[in-house]
Amino acid sequence: MTANQRRRGAFRTRMGKIYQRKQNTIQKHGLAFEKAVHAFANTLDPKAEVLFDHKVPDRDTGTPRQCDVWINAKFGGHWPLSILVSCKDHKKKLSVDDIGTFRDEIRSTGASTGVIYSKSGFTRPAIEKAKSSGIACCRLYENEPADMPNIIAFESYAFTPQVKIALVNKFDEPMIKTWGDLFDLMEDGIPLVELIEFAYLDAEKKSVEESKQFGKPYSWELTLRIVPDHWNNEIKIKVIGNWRKYHGKMEATLYNGSYSISNNSFRGTISGPWVDTKGVHPGDSWIEITDENFEMPKNRIVAILYSGHVKDALKNSLENQPLN
Repeated sequence: MTANQRRRGAFRTRMGKIYQRKQNTIQKHGLAFEKAVHAFANTLDPKAEVLFDHKVPDRDTGTPRQCDVWINAKFGGHWPLSILVSCKDHKKKLSVDDIGTFRDEIRSTGASTGVIYSKSGFTRPAIEKAKSSGIACCRLYENEPADMPNIIAFESYAFTPQVKIALVNKFDEPMIKTWGDLFDLMEDGIPLVELIEFAYLDAEKKSVEESKQFGKPYSWELTLRIVPDHWNNEIKIKVIGNWRKYHGKMEATLYNGSYSISNNSFRGTISGPWVDTKGVHPGDSWIEITDENFEMPKNRIVAILYSGHVKDALKNSLENQPLN
C-alpha cells in the first residue's frame, strides 16, 4: 500500500467517524422530541392508551412498522379510535411530499387518523394538503416563545400603581411647614398619613375590581376631609391614583404545550414575563406604554401590582418637602 493510499484510507476513516457522531446526535435529538410529544399526549385523555415507539403490522405486507407514538382511544367513550403520531425533528419545514408520505403511513398502519409534529413547522402548501387529507399539523412548545406570533400569541401587560397627593385648602399654622409635619397630625389618634393610606388602598381595590369588567384598571381621585385632633379647621387633601402601563416583550412570553395549526387551537400553559414586585419598574422584559388610550387584544395576560406600602412611599418622597 502506497503512502497516498494510506492517507486516503485514514481520511475516509476520520470522515466516517464524524458522520457517525453526527448521526448519533441527530438520533438523540429526534428521540428526545418523540419522548416530549409522547409525554404531552399522555396528558390529553387519562382513559386513552398512549404507546411510545410502538410497532403495528403493515396492512399490506404484515411486517412490523415502527410508530413514534400510537394512541388507542374511544370516541365518546364508545367508538374505538387509533391515532398515529409522527414526530419530525428536521431543520427544514415539512413539505407537501412529507405530508404525502405520512398519509401513506396512516393507510399502511390502519390508523383511524394521523397527527404530525414538526420541530421546524410546515410550508403553507403542506398545511393545505394535510387539511384536505384529514391530518392534524402540530407544533410542540417546551417553555419557549411562540415562533408564529401572527397565529398564536398572548400578549402580556403589567400595571403598577402611582399615588399623588395635593393640598386643596390653605391654613395658617406656623408649626406645619412640611408634608412630614402634616403627616404626623392625628385624627382620633390615627396619623394623617395612615388615613391617606387607608383611603388610597380602598379606592385602589375598587379600581382593581373594576378592571375585571373593563379589562384594565383606570385612574381615579378622591378628596379626603380631615379635622386633626385639637384643631377647628378642616384639611382637604386630594388623593390621585394612577397606573403605569407596560407591555411584555413577545420573546419573554413562554408557551408549554401543543399548538394545532390545522384548527388554530392551543393546549397547554402560557406564562408571561417575570415581574419584579420590589422595584419601581417591573423588569427588563417590559416596555412602558405612553399612550393613555391604548387597546389590549382579546388574547392577553394581565398582571396588576397593588396594595403596596403607600405610607412609606409618601414619607420617602414628600416628608421634607414644603407644603407651599
